[in-house]
Amino acid sequence: MFRQTLRAGKIQFARGYASVARTKAPLTLFGIDGKYATALFQAAASKNALTTVEGDLLKLDEQLSKDAKLGEIFSSPLLNKAAKEKLIDSLGKKSEITTNFFKTLLENNRMAETRGVIAAYKSLMEAHRGIVSVVVTSANALNSKDLKQVKDNLTKGGLIKDFKEVNVVNKINPSILGGMVVEFGDYTIDMSVASRLAKIEKLLTDSISFEKTLTDLIQGLRANKRNETEYIQQSLSEIQREVQQSDMSQKSVAIDKLGYLHMLGYDMNWASFNVVEVMASPRFGEKRTGYLAAGQSFHQETDVLMLTTNLIRKDLASAKAMEVSVALDGLAQVATRDLAQDLLGDTLAVVGHPRPYIRKQALVCACRLVTRYTEGLHELVPLLKERLDDPDPAVVASAVSVVCELAHANPHHYLSLVSKLYRLLTSSKNNWMLIKIVKLFAWLTPIEPRLAKKLHGPLSQLVSTTAARSLLYECIHMAVVGGIIDVQLPVSDSTGREVDFAELCTQKLELFYESPDHNLRYVGLVMLAQLQAHRPELVAAHYHTVLRCLDDPDVSIRMRVIEVISGMPTCKTLVPTVKHLMPQLVLSNTVALQPDRIATTTADVDLDELQSLPLTDAAGTSLVSVHGSMVLARGVGISNATGNPKYQLAAAEAIPRSPSLPPAPMDIASDEDMPDISK
Repeated sequence: MFRQTLRAGKIQFARGYASVARTKAPLTLFGIDGKYATALFQAAASKNALTTVEGDLLKLDEQLSKDAKLGEIFSSPLLNKAAKEKLIDSLGKKSEITTNFFKTLLENNRMAETRGVIAAYKSLMEAHRGIVSVVVTSANALNSKDLKQVKDNLTKGGLIKDFKEVNVVNKINPSILGGMVVEFGDYTIDMSVASRLAKIEKLLTDSISFEKTLTDLIQGLRANKRNETEYIQQSLSEIQREVQQSDMSQKSVAIDKLGYLHMLGYDMNWASFNVVEVMASPRFGEKRTGYLAAGQSFHQETDVLMLTTNLIRKDLASAKAMEVSVALDGLAQVATRDLAQDLLGDTLAVVGHPRPYIRKQALVCACRLVTRYTEGLHELVPLLKERLDDPDPAVVASAVSVVCELAHANPHHYLSLVSKLYRLLTSSKNNWMLIKIVKLFAWLTPIEPRLAKKLHGPLSQLVSTTAARSLLYECIHMAVVGGIIDVQLPVSDSTGREVDFAELCTQKLELFYESPDHNLRYVGLVMLAQLQAHRPELVAAHYHTVLRCLDDPDVSIRMRVIEVISGMPTCKTLVPTVKHLMPQLVLSNTVALQPDRIATTTADVDLDELQSLPLTDAAGTSLVSVHGSMVLARGVGISNATGNPKYQLAAAEAIPRSPSLPPAPMDIASDEDMPDISK
């Protein structure tokens, strides 16, 4: 494809074209041959070699006209590229630009377009010299008087201007029946009888239909609950007819309805090309419908995505901010690797848009593109650095969010942003943005350990002063994983007393695991377990507070408590710890009891009754070992116990007896029978 010639580093001609992309061609040509000819013209103009290249192409065109087999060889897939390159070199000496150009055609498998490119280049050169060729197609040959009248009408009417000479060429095509078709440049004026008859036929054959809007479709679905499937099939048949109409507003309404049915589970991939047509509409409402439908239905394997490259590029360069916005939103949803590679540069150009909300969208869209095309990351990072100084706070927050999203995979690329992120950390009052910045530093600090000392002050200040629990949690998490708690610098707690930073974090964690909110209690205990790995003596100071959490009805919280207190017991605390743990064996999720007598809290536990209950499964196997510790009830044990008519096994796991304890049986009915482990 032509887009391959724009990829940097492919071949010398592609690099040359990229450097002269601002050179304007005298005509706008379309199609593959037109685009290649335009690229060649721009490259030749930058080297003042337009005439030289034209001479090379005319010689080659003459050779192709004399030898028809030569053109067949160029387009043959059986001949490899090396052989074709030797053939090109053997056709005579050519300029460097022409040689590089044909290497580009060869590289992109476009040698079959050679004749078309030569013809398009001739048109560009004629326009460059002030000459325009007008092709007049008629059913019968026109005399010189008629051709002169056509020429005068075009020049006097202002349709052709800024040209020194006008060449009129007459072509014969009986199929147009009468009248004429005038073509020049990228204009076509169809005044043929055939086209008029086709329009009349369409008006006569198209039945007058009162098509339903989306509102009508929804109301119809609600009114046809009993035969909904039949109604939907009828609606789909109507939509299939409507998308074939030339009226773009009718086609847009049809795509709108089809998008709604797609949300109900009906396939709309068959209308992908019609979606692209609606995306290209000049009316914003219809264009928005097309982009929305594309975001809903297009996927990585959608064939028509390759047709949207220039369409999206045009909308990204639009002077209308709303068109730029809808293009960014659509591109972010449908981007493939090829689209990302082709349109990343256009998206990055919008990052500097005067409208703040466009800048935000462009950053988010660019983030999505570089996840598809990772080689473009080096182009995005400098722009992210600029946007961190954006005057609009919302744009800055978007830039931080994008950095946070991308840095999760590989934070090394973002060390250059540390100074700006540090400034935002110390100056911003936006808690949500601060959370993301703190997360970023949690990933960056292990890479650059010197950050730990630098961040100690701002982070301890946030931990001491913030009232936002979410920000407080992220700060403590960063202090632990980033090693900031190991920095030996004093901080002040809420009373003004100088304490160690790790001690301050431990104090603040009490706000979490003493909170009535179960979610906060859970994350507080998780973080306490992480802090325990670094400073167990500080966590041990909160032994009684943590132990009280064993009475929580939430089993997930009790499991986290057990994880924490497993590292707390000392000679003095082991006995009360075991005393608090034993009642956990009779909670509804950890022990086998009669169904009508399952305890819900530790206050309901009768230890005497617990000692006397037979803890067995359906097969009669005891769930208690000879030493009194609970047997892990898993797999078959659970399924067998559920069939027991008298007892219900709800145990998933229990605390095994510590191997360090003596193998004496332990009676849990009274505290006096507890062995004195401290001796």
